[in-house]
Amino acid sequence: MSTRKRIDLSVVTFDSRSNFESTRTRFDEQVPLLDSSVTVHLVISQAAWSEVEAAITPTLGPSGFLALSRIDQGSLMSLRGTALQATQYLVGNPLIATEVISNARAGSLFAPFQASIYADQDGVHVSYMLPSSLFASLDDPGVAAIGERLDAKMEDTVAEVCELV
Repeated sequence: MSTRKRIDLSVVTFDSRSNFESTRTRFDEQVPLLDSSVTVHLVISQAAWSEVEAAITPTLGPSGFLALSRIDQGSLMSLRGTALQATQYLVGNPLIATEVISNARAGSLFAPFQASIYADQDGVHVSYMLPSSLFASLDDPGVAAIGERLDAKMEDTVAEVCELV
């Protein structure tokens, strides 16, 4: 059996004042890529949650986020013959995601959430799925409140990355 549910998704886009590489470098500083060996070690060693918190906390960027994955879409797609600058991220904080997914298992679809940096004829942009619009679809007031907090953090982070503050 399958079910379908439509959600009202909001995507936020900021225009950067810098070129693609500079914008991506600043994003990577604010939202560093998590070394997957950290999580593998924690799982293999069956670490206590306090050890997980102690290992993850120092890896968080100044934004309080980290990238659980980073896909350089442009490198592969540029092989088609046209240069393309685009990088996609899965952004989140595993310590916060635990709260979301503990309260609403379907939250595993939205935590982490997607973000992208790309260049087009109009400039360089940073876009992301608004966490509150994703989490509101889970019909849990506590999870929705987490989404609202993440909205503010992500807006501040991206404004700084785009040199708007």
